[in-house]
Order: sequence, then C-alpha cells, then structure tokens
Amino acid sequence: MLLVLVISALCIGISLGEDCACATGDVHARDGAGTTHSVVGTLTKSQCVAYKGNQVAAGGLQWAHVTYNGQDAWIASNWLSFQPCTLASKCACATGNVHVRSGAGTIHGILGTMAIGSCLPFKGDRSTVGALSWAHVDYDHADGWVASNWLTFKDSCSTTGTGSQTASTSVQQLPGCPHIVSRAEWGARAPRHPDKLLPHVPQNVYIHHGASSACTTQTRCTAIIKQYQNYHMDGHGWPDLGYTFVIGEDGNVYEGHGWGKIGTHTLNHNSDGLGFCVIGDFTNRVPNDAAIKAVKQLIDCGVKNGKIRSDYIIKGHRDVRATACPGQKFYDLIQTWPHYNAH
Repeated sequence: MLLVLVISALCIGISLGEDCACATGDVHARDGAGTTHSVVGTLTKSQCVAYKGNQVAAGGLQWAHVTYNGQDAWIASNWLSFQPCTLASKCACATGNVHVRSGAGTIHGILGTMAIGSCLPFKGDRSTVGALSWAHVDYDHADGWVASNWLTFKDSCSTTGTGSQTASTSVQQLPGCPHIVSRAEWGARAPRHPDKLLPHVPQNVYIHHGASSACTTQTRCTAIIKQYQNYHMDGHGWPDLGYTFVIGEDGNVYEGHGWGKIGTHTLNHNSDGLGFCVIGDFTNRVPNDAAIKAVKQLIDCGVKNGKIRSDYIIKGHRDVRATACPGQKFYDLIQTWPHYNAH
C-alpha cells in the first residue's frame, strides 16, 4: 500500500554532502506528517530525496521531513533508508519542462529546454543560487546548469529495449519546435564515436529526401529511419545516421545528430550547415502538409533559439552535389521559399 511521499527517482534539490531519504518500496509523499495529509507525489523503489534531518510521529508511523520538488514534504520512514547523498548518479532527467542555462541561476542565458523525460549526463557537482540548487550537466558537449527541483537522477543514461546506449543527450525539444522524437524513443543505434560540434552557428539548411517509401504513422516512420541508419552505418561505413533531423509525413521530427553537431549529410558541407531529410520519394510529388509544416517550424524554432543564423540559406542537396535529391517536385517547391538560394 502506498503510504508515503513519492520521490520519483529524484534526488531533488540535493546538494553533495547532504543526507538522502531513499525509498525501499513504492510510497506516497505528503504535504504533512500523517495519512490525513494530501499526497503530492509517489516515490518508487530506490528513488531518493533530500532528508531535512527531523522526524515526527503520527498515526503510529514515523514521518521523515524531506524536500520534494522544491517544497517541504513528509514520507513514512518505514519505507525509507537513509544514506549520504554521494550522488554517484550519472544522468539527470527532467520531471517537467525545464530550461538548461549557461550558468547556475536564472540570470544566465538559456541554452535549450529539457522536455519531460529527457536526460543529460550529470557532471557530479551542484551550486546553490537564488534559493535553488543547480545541477551541472553536459549539454551538447557544453557546460549547462539545470534547477535540480525539476530533475531526477539515475545511475545511467542508457535506455531499455535496444541493448545499447543511444545518443547521450536527446534534449532537442526547444521552445517553438514541432514535436521531436528523441533517439532513445525511436531506438537509434549508438554512434561509433561521439559527435563533433559545429564550429559556429550554421547558416545553411540542406534539404534532402530519403528516396524511400513514405510514412504517415510514427511506427512506420521509426522503421524507415532505422533502415536509413543501418544503410548509412553498414552500407557507407559512416559513424551514425547522416542527417541532423529526419521529418516524417506523420508531422513528427526525428532526432539524428541534433542541433549544433556535425553530421554526414552533405559532402564537403557537413561543417557549414544542417541536413534535414524528409522521409519519402519526392520525384513526382511534394511532401504532405504535415511534413512541410514541420520542416518550416523546425527552421523557425532553430532561428529563434540561436541554432540557425537569422540570415539562413535554404539549399537543395542537388545544389551542391550531382544528385536528384531532394526529388524534382520537392526541389521545385523549396525554390519558392523566401530563404532559398542555390549559390
């Protein structure tokens, strides 16, 4: 029976050197000591929160005073173990949408936004600024800081179901972007080596098509993207799927290399731009409205979040290489877009 405060795998608001209260089984977190108080969450086995050092008796149980999601909470001690918060955790995962900043504190610039459930490598140290504890994370190979109240900590960033670790960050959901399906969600293979960062904010956006069958559901799009990745890695010997992002006619965007990283999408131009590929063959037709909307929204949100230059240039793959890509009809369409420039 769930009796105590939940700590959702969180070591929420914990600083190094503090004591932790860790759940030995599923238990409710409450806004006061005793079962008459409201439940504020549910803690699952092995999840931890900061222990404030005091306990009270209520209703025949001992209740531990903890910090949960930045607020005071109480958990029945019968379902807790107490230990130092050494935080051997290697992964920080968002319990809600939360900004990643360039420094500890809200005065620092926003590097991006972690969507609920997304994870980043935790670098092991924290800083308390403005009444909040800030966790030091690796954000696209750069230092980032996230308010710990909106994080849960895990021993590993690896995902289940694929048998291998996927991309290290999977935090591409920036404000204003279309829905981005992370590498973990679509089951990407691990890259053969870590991505290198682009030398500067890119100006060019290279448009591709997959020259494949189309998809209008996430299940089908996921299957095709896996085929793309296998072909790139096993057929070409590339370290990973080549594209920055892949767009489906289901209206979703699928994470490839992601923002700020060098892909293998456009020979001799991988370091000066991003590669967006729409799933399908657009020799004789254009992508559907859902895919076109997602491409345009992805570019727009990239500009607004500083991932693409405001004076960006759209090019078709064929503008820089002898290829039919992105298909004649799609190529005809992008030539009508305001930022298109073949030169």
